[in-house]
Amino acid sequence: MIKSQPKIIHILILISCFVFADDIENKEIALYHFMQGEFLMNQGNYALAILEFQEAIELDPNASTIHVSIADGYRRLGKEERAEDHLNIALALNPNEKEALEILGQLYLNQRKYDDAELTYKRLHNLDLKNIDYIFTLADLYRIKRDWNSAIDYYIKGYEVNPLAVAGLEQALKIALTTGNYTRAEEVCEILLNDNPENLDILETMKDLSLFKKQYEKSLEILNEIQLIQGKSIDIFIQKSALYEELDKPELSLKMIYSALEIDSNSIDLLHRLVTLLINQSKNEEAILYNHKILEKYPDDPRGFINNAVMAMGGKKPKEAISVLKPYSDKFRQDFTFQYLLGIAYYQLKKYDSSEVHLSQALEIYPQSRNTKHNLALIYDSTGKWDKSDKLYLDLISSDSTDAQAYNNYAYSLVERNHKIDLALELAQIAIRLEPKSAAYLDTIGWIYFKMDFYDKALHYIKESLSIDSSNITIKEHLDEVIRVKAEASTGEVLQVEQKD
Repeated sequence: MIKSQPKIIHILILISCFVFADDIENKEIALYHFMQGEFLMNQGNYALAILEFQEAIELDPNASTIHVSIADGYRRLGKEERAEDHLNIALALNPNEKEALEILGQLYLNQRKYDDAELTYKRLHNLDLKNIDYIFTLADLYRIKRDWNSAIDYYIKGYEVNPLAVAGLEQALKIALTTGNYTRAEEVCEILLNDNPENLDILETMKDLSLFKKQYEKSLEILNEIQLIQGKSIDIFIQKSALYEELDKPELSLKMIYSALEIDSNSIDLLHRLVTLLINQSKNEEAILYNHKILEKYPDDPRGFINNAVMAMGGKKPKEAISVLKPYSDKFRQDFTFQYLLGIAYYQLKKYDSSEVHLSQALEIYPQSRNTKHNLALIYDSTGKWDKSDKLYLDLISSDSTDAQAYNNYAYSLVERNHKIDLALELAQIAIRLEPKSAAYLDTIGWIYFKMDFYDKALHYIKESLSIDSSNITIKEHLDEVIRVKAEASTGEVLQVEQKD
């Protein structure tokens, strides 16, 4: 609540009015009633106080201060409409009556008349631009009205008036972050950093904002500032490594991890990160060397085995990946990546039963994995377990209406078993709408039109598919089949015409 001016000031103002009045005797009586009213107000006897103020106002109806006191009494008695009437009279007599505006603004806030409250506090702010209470009340009002930018503006203005009012800036930052206005959040952070350049919390927030906006160079600059304040750390080196990777600077990314290893040469997190980077950069010999250290020092951690399997899969050696993982499958039964990789390796060898076992285990560990669901659905298609594949496709579509792969694969599954062809066409059309330049999806819809005997449409889509992926054997086979069947159908139609003639 806004603080009112001390009553003694209003009494002095009233006395000055009485001194210059024509009828000094009446004014003295009015002052007496006013003083009695103030005494009763202080005693909490608001009803009798109002009676005394009314006696005073009859003797001096143009004293805005008396109307303010009457309004205050009515407000305390809960008679807000009558309080508002007297406040408006006071403001008509003196538009700059700050206490009247303060009480009126509070009444509007209590009544949730936020537009009226805003106008009132703007008048107060214009009367006293340096009053931080008015500024923050306006900021709070805009926050209530969800006018986020204006709220932020006034919280910043409050800080500009009083640099000690950091809480207002923190509120502005909270609003900006909560509403996703990262540009304003960055603006507030910069103001806070001007006040305290070594504020690690704000620097971390600035770093996160730059990461969200993919301003990786700026993220590196902020990390360097953080490092100057708190010194070198493994965490900072890891973050820098990730940023250099995003900036396509693989050598610098590696350099950061090597620097971190100087702090702790046996950290499995660092060793694993290093092996991953080396694999990504096709430096498998070095990767094997460091991965051996992981296997030697951390035999109970699955990451060393996973790294070997990843290298084997990257070399298109699924059998080797299986030989690496299978002996430890029970030991790492609850590790998602371990079970998923083993399932994929078996899938590539078309050992669908084994693949199903490990992918099902992976999905049990991490039920949200869409890749696992996609691969399991393909396995169920291949093994004729269509009730299970249909269920997975429907789950994928219902949980993400933009999953073009799920629409396409479900459509292809249906058409391959000549089941619900109309539904297959509808699904394929959605997939094409989502990804119109996908060779696989164009081939699917073309194949569906072929099954529906719409040969021209089938040729159109399959030819377009082949123009995108000219080396795909399945698409070529589909095109040959459509051409052959269309030709046979045309020959049959000619023979029927000749026989009729």
